[in-house]
Amino acid sequence: MGLSTAGIAAIAEAIFAKPGAAVAEVYSEAERETLHFHSPAELCAYAARLEAEGASDVLLAVHYPDMAGHFAPRRIALDPAQCGGLTYRYVCEGWGVIRVYLRLSSGKGLDSHVSVNSQKRAEKWQRHYPAFGPTDAWDWAAVGRHERRLIRVLKTVAAQEGLA
Repeated sequence: MGLSTAGIAAIAEAIFAKPGAAVAEVYSEAERETLHFHSPAELCAYAARLEAEGASDVLLAVHYPDMAGHFAPRRIALDPAQCGGLTYRYVCEGWGVIRVYLRLSSGKGLDSHVSVNSQKRAEKWQRHYPAFGPTDAWDWAAVGRHERRLIRVLKTVAAQEGLA
């Protein structure tokens, strides 16, 4: 079972509770710009639209100014032979970008969760992903604070909805 509309709203409120939140879909639709969200209401409307279209989850990239680092969509190539002639999409990724996975009420699969690279993991993989920039550009203490806060909210919501 996934999150209810109220559960998604509670998490959306938590995401935007801190000033300057930059929130976007992790992967854009093919050959479309990345969608960015500026309020809990926009995020909830997006989740409702996805669910109405039969999607089972919402995958978000979240960044706050005090985390520093680099946050911007990056265009990636698709193989047109494998993707029905489509040639590109955008992805929001980076060493300290927080990913929020929300399983919708009709969804199956993974439980909702919050994740981010640790500083140690980022340093280990830095040479393999030079496009992500230097790992020391991130304020890892701030990354951890935001990650833990969002995890706490998600755990509370999951417990209230009988999902924990």
